[in-house]
Amino acid sequence: MRVGRGWPSPAAALLLAASAAPAGAVGFTGPRESGQQGGGWNGPGQNGTGQHQTGQYVGIILGSVHIGHVHLNNFNPGLTYGRIWPGPRPRFDWFAEGGVFYNSYKEVSPIAMFGVRYDIGRLGPAEIHLGAVGGIGYYRKLSASLEQDYGIPNVAGFIPMAALSLSAQVGRTEYRLTTVPAGRDVKAIFNLSVAVHF
Repeated sequence: MRVGRGWPSPAAALLLAASAAPAGAVGFTGPRESGQQGGGWNGPGQNGTGQHQTGQYVGIILGSVHIGHVHLNNFNPGLTYGRIWPGPRPRFDWFAEGGVFYNSYKEVSPIAMFGVRYDIGRLGPAEIHLGAVGGIGYYRKLSASLEQDYGIPNVAGFIPMAALSLSAQVGRTEYRLTTVPAGRDVKAIFNLSVAVHF
């Protein structure tokens, strides 16, 4: 995963437009009804609201795609641990996640993130979520150029991070597609990961 110098406009616009649209307008059904049961964990439909999720998860980072750039590392294995709890409004959940991965500059990169996830509805057996996250990550090689060109601060190579995500959760397994800010030398950046909830 790489953090760059400006939002990838098409991907960000797509995610934001989807979050603004009513669930029925994009072919989804609403959040799981409270009477439907899942797999023995405190997931949607089991805490009395049918709209919130509470628990822990382990994230497995698989890799990235850098559109418009062929020299960055797309093999980004990593492991994270996270917690999720009910958000301030129905269908919103807070989450916090931290871990380490091998970044696009071939550095071992600790990361820590905090974000919000919105339940936009169901598509077949999958619960579809949109998310937004902010945090910090270690990018020693990138941090110097960001500070020099844009004044973006870093502390010992740790820089601020931001991302938008679209995920599909089936039972305890959540498949996550994330986009992070791109730069002048790359058109768009996407990252794929899997989270296992427990």
